[in-house]
Parts: sequence; structure tokens; C-alpha cells
Amino acid sequence: MKFFTLAPVIAAVAFGAMNVVALAASDIVRGINQVTQLSASTRDDTNSITITTASTEFPVVVNDFQDIISTVSGLTQSIQEQEGQPLSDKDAQLVVEALTAFVDVHKALLDAVIGKHSLAAQFFFTAPIASALRSLEGVVDALADALISVIPTQAPAANAQFSSLSDTLNLAITTYSS
Repeated sequence: MKFFTLAPVIAAVAFGAMNVVALAASDIVRGINQVTQLSASTRDDTNSITITTASTEFPVVVNDFQDIISTVSGLTQSIQEQEGQPLSDKDAQLVVEALTAFVDVHKALLDAVIGKHSLAAQFFFTAPIASALRSLEGVVDALADALISVIPTQAPAANAQFSSLSDTLNLAITTYSS
């Protein structure tokens, strides 16, 4: 009788080394989609900035970027902690589809931010935005490394997406650093 009471404890100890479960493709896609949604919302916030709303809306955009950075960091950490096998090619394709959507939306966000540079400069928001963009660059680079390690069969497609995003991000950083 006591054995059955201890069975779950024994099983937990016996399988303790297996406590790290591989992140499923659906979890990665969900994480990427969450970042995509944050980017779309930030793009909308950025596009709505006018000369009359700049002083109150640019801080919102900077905070939005911090949310994106935090979410990308969390996703990257989850992927890095996974000790499972790389995803199957089919699952890797699903991840790249989500990544492609993210890159499209995020590039649109960065284009909107670039378009608001002169307005940001008038209200002295170029430095906080430049700082956020540089931080974003770091977490996106880390995400690229982590993600590509679990989708090796789709590495060329993922690299192409990250390269495209990097070009636009570098343009935004350059724009806000001058």
C-alpha cells in the first residue's frame, strides 16, 4: 500500500533528468505570433503619432519596444533551454511561416518609426528610441541564433528572413543615431 503512495515520488525522482521537455513547434510559433502582435500594435501606435500627440505617444512607443524586447528575450530563453532534438522539417516550415509574418510586420513597424524620425527629433525622443532599437537588435540576433539551431532544415529560409529584418533594423538605428 505504501508503495503506491510513493510511486509518484519515485517516478519523479527517476525521471528528474527528463524535466526539460523539448519546446514544440506550436510553442515557438505561438511565441513568434505574440511578438508579431506586439509589433503590429506598436506600428499602429507609431502611425497614430501626430505633432499634437507626440509628447505623450512617443513614450508609449518606447514602452512598446521594451515589451517587444522582453517578449523576444523570453522566447529566446525558452528555445535556448530546450535540450531536445531539432524540429522536423514540417515543423520547421511552420516556424519559418510564423517568422516570415513577424518579419513583414516588424519591418512595417520599423518603416513607421523611420518615418516619424523628424517628429521624434522635434520632441527629443531620438535617443530613447535609438537605445530601444539597439537593444532590439541584440535580442533579435540572439533569437536568430537560438531559432536556427532548432530548425536546421529551414536555416537558409530563416537566415534570409533575419537578414532582411537586420537591414531594416540597421537603417532605423542609423536614422535615430544621427
